[in-house]
Amino acid sequence: MHVPEDRGLMIARIKGILEDLRPTEAIVDVGGVGYRCSIPLSTYERLVGHREAVLFVFTYHREDQLRLFGFFSRQEHDLFGILIGITGIGPAMALSILSGITTEDLVMAVRSGDLAPLMRVPGIGRSKAEKLVFELTRRLKHIEVVSNDAGAKQSARNEAVEALAALGFDEGRAAKAVDELLRADPSLTIEPLVKAALRHVSS
Repeated sequence: MHVPEDRGLMIARIKGILEDLRPTEAIVDVGGVGYRCSIPLSTYERLVGHREAVLFVFTYHREDQLRLFGFFSRQEHDLFGILIGITGIGPAMALSILSGITTEDLVMAVRSGDLAPLMRVPGIGRSKAEKLVFELTRRLKHIEVVSNDAGAKQSARNEAVEALAALGFDEGRAAKAVDELLRADPSLTIEPLVKAALRHVSS
């Protein structure tokens, strides 16, 4: 999938201490350097209560500005890049869209031609919604839809592996243990998953 980016100056991903979190931005400390990222509300909701953060970063570089936009998922990141590639859709509007509709619902709305979900986003009327559906139909043709449940499971898996690694366990071994547990019981949430994986890698 083609995503318009300035590849001459790009930070693709950051992982560090979540120094400050607000509904519209996050500051992530990586080795003593604080990266300020503008974020959609969906990413904010996934970061609340966490001490660390991993964000997929879109570097927006123009003559008069350099901004970082952070996203909890790769899909959000890619959709943001696609949205700002549409004439008349700037970063602020793209963030508003991703804050007002889930990535799954956005893709489904475009594929079905349903304008209603887009028109619920502040600042988007019927004409702009029609333009978005028209422009996105061909651009989203091959994008994979990841459901909220699938995203939550992947998040729990990643958090469990990171928790075990933080406790000093080998990350590869931790990932193997977590994956085995999730195959046996996909419904495991983060806390019981970490406890079970801890017993597994300690045995």
